[in-house]
Amino acid sequence: MQKLIFQSSLFVHVLCGFFGLLSGFVAMLARRKGGSLHNRAGMVFYSSMFGIFITTLIFFVLEPLNLKYQFFLGIGIVSFYPAFSGKRVLAMKKVINPTWLDKAAMWGVGLCGLTMIGYAIAKIDSDYGILFGIFGSVCLQNFYGDWSIFSGRRTPQKLHWFFAHGAKMTGALSAAMTAFCVNIVPRYLPRDTSQLVFIAVWVLPGVAIGLWGRAVLKKYQKPTPAV
Repeated sequence: MQKLIFQSSLFVHVLCGFFGLLSGFVAMLARRKGGSLHNRAGMVFYSSMFGIFITTLIFFVLEPLNLKYQFFLGIGIVSFYPAFSGKRVLAMKKVINPTWLDKAAMWGVGLCGLTMIGYAIAKIDSDYGILFGIFGSVCLQNFYGDWSIFSGRRTPQKLHWFFAHGAKMTGALSAAMTAFCVNIVPRYLPRDTSQLVFIAVWVLPGVAIGLWGRAVLKKYQKPTPAV
């Protein structure tokens, strides 16, 4: 029974990963943000990220002591949280009014970040240790960004919902691409490949997507007129 659940979840996970990456790129490339193509691709992307999160949770429940699936759960959270909060921010166009679910998710990603940093310290000599450190830091960055807004410590910028939505969804796509690279790339690199090469191949594609997303959003920022 456990094997059937695992295989079924793996099939759904791979399917969601494929459609998540495809729809994420379509949404980013859509010329009209908020248009029909962008919105439909965005809904597919969100659903795919949710499916990835649920399947990584299932993998963890089936094998909670397996370091690989502990890491995958962290990646599932760091991928889904920005997609979740990026969708939720659209409901806060007029006023920042987070629900209990928004706050629970925010604290959850913060706890995930602290846990991953703890793993990074414990596994500092391994590849996973470095990756736990990187994505634990990303989780904490997500937590702090939303906490500072929800608590009123930081004043939202004009059209905050638009830029927050774009940045968060780009972050989710970046994390999904990294997860894809972590799963697929090692199968095609020689076993004697250095640790630094592995980490670079895993991390740089996600970083490139993040920079691309930032460049896209920058086009919508109007320069402040000189005084």
